[in-house]
Amino acid sequence: MQDNSSAGTTLTRYARFARTTLESGTFIPTMRSVGKRALSTSHSYGLKRDLVAPHETPVAKIPISVRAMRDDDVEHILDIHAEVDTAERWERQTRGRLLDQGIGSPYVAVNSDDEPCYVQWLFSADDNDDVQSFFHGIFPVLGPDEALLEGAFTPVRHQGKRIMSAGMSMIAEKATDLGARYVVTFVGTDNIASLKGCERAGFLPYVDRLEKRLAGRRRMEFQEMDAARVEETRVLKP
Repeated sequence: MQDNSSAGTTLTRYARFARTTLESGTFIPTMRSVGKRALSTSHSYGLKRDLVAPHETPVAKIPISVRAMRDDDVEHILDIHAEVDTAERWERQTRGRLLDQGIGSPYVAVNSDDEPCYVQWLFSADDNDDVQSFFHGIFPVLGPDEALLEGAFTPVRHQGKRIMSAGMSMIAEKATDLGARYVVTFVGTDNIASLKGCERAGFLPYVDRLEKRLAGRRRMEFQEMDAARVEETRVLKP
């Protein structure tokens, strides 16, 4: 039985989410997302990078560096009241929910003016309980030498500059500070642009993930790839 304090926390979280959805004008994309939870099947690739393996960091079209996200970065990259279209506002809102949870370590790639152009969260094995709870089991449990990258977001006005692959590559290397050798991430099989960016950042496919939802129930299937399957699924051919 759920205690009153837990139930109250859950209700408060849902009330805050509903208010934010209405204020941001993202009701339609939010309802589409909720609808997918009732009946859907999605296929993603898990990609992994070995931080010990040789890798040349991709170069963005503008000079960038990465650092831990600060409170004053939020208004520049995740403000849901900014003059952006509904699709981007929804992307900002979903990252805002992750930020509100206070889990993981958010990093930003910044330009020469220290303006954040890209954000992504890094999680270590110490974050396993939080990751499993927040993401409802869509990621494998991390081993002691593994880390997870999730929540990547590039505002539309910064897209087309290859910031993602460069920023992701540099953020992944922060995982060594957490004692990790391997970093994993997951991308939908139809998101070719992100798959290309991940490969440029040193990530190669290693597992198939199939997510099935029926009447609100989710079933996850993870299948390790053999060498032939890895080469078949790569979007940047050697």
